[in-house]
Amino acid sequence: MRTLPGFAAVAVVAALSAPLVAQNPAPGATPAPRRMVQGGSGPIRMLLITKAHPYEREPYYQMFDSMGADITWMHVDHPAAEAFMTPKYANRYDVAFFYDMNGAQADLGRSKREPAPDNPFYPNGTKIVVNPPSAELQRGYPELLRMGKGMVFTHHSLASWIHSWPEYVEVMGGACDWGNSITTRGVQHPQSGFFPMTPQRITVVDKTHPITQGLGDSFDIIDESYSCPYYEDSVHPLLRTDFKPADHNRNLSPNWKYSNLAAWVKTAENSPVAYIQMGHGPAAWANESYRKLVLNAIKWAASPEALAWAKANPKRIFKSATN
Repeated sequence: MRTLPGFAAVAVVAALSAPLVAQNPAPGATPAPRRMVQGGSGPIRMLLITKAHPYEREPYYQMFDSMGADITWMHVDHPAAEAFMTPKYANRYDVAFFYDMNGAQADLGRSKREPAPDNPFYPNGTKIVVNPPSAELQRGYPELLRMGKGMVFTHHSLASWIHSWPEYVEVMGGACDWGNSITTRGVQHPQSGFFPMTPQRITVVDKTHPITQGLGDSFDIIDESYSCPYYEDSVHPLLRTDFKPADHNRNLSPNWKYSNLAAWVKTAENSPVAYIQMGHGPAAWANESYRKLVLNAIKWAASPEALAWAKANPKRIFKSATN
């Protein structure tokens, strides 16, 4: 059993604390353990958060299984994940790892559907928009960041809550929406660009950072690349790609320069934050350099050094309850 999508957060926590065994064992046989919603046996507890964008689950989970000596990972979908993004269950994990696209096209009962003819991002001809975060999440998530919880965002997570929660966008360091125009930092952009199965040379621009250790000067990968607004002024670059869209003006305002960033770090309140643009499909997940990059990011975000760095360099994003 790999996931428990749609369960309430309390049910997920209960499931993790209860032993699970295979159903209907043969008469007289010892029940065999059933696959838990978590994997690995390492000291770092990672919470994997997903929803809204389809993906091939087994190849993706196998990537985290390969890190099992370093991490213990648990998977939860939205909307149950929202409870874990508050202080209530913060002691259950050391670092949150995002592979979601919540609040952009996710339908959690707070959104509406609109026609989307001739848009390749919506092959069924319908898009889902206007999915704001819950009031509980808007209160709890800033508190989690003020506590100092490590965050790793990857790939399409950069599309989460971009139309309804601008502070969350600032936490990540950029914004994407491949099906709608977006307005971020007061600038309106056309719909973002996505370029599947793109051969890329990824260059390490900060060779001293813990996340880039073991990657050498560069590595090659075939993966989906983006053209969308990144906030270079508020992030510390780690990696850049040699990919450049033929016409970035199709995806960006004329007043916004295209960025070839592929990974960065930053702070949000008192929390260390990393973003990795790559990670769309099995070709990337099986790439040894990508796996090393992901594991390094998880280790860094959970480390005392990263937490101390974030606390010493806080970035105030949300208004405090007293403001």
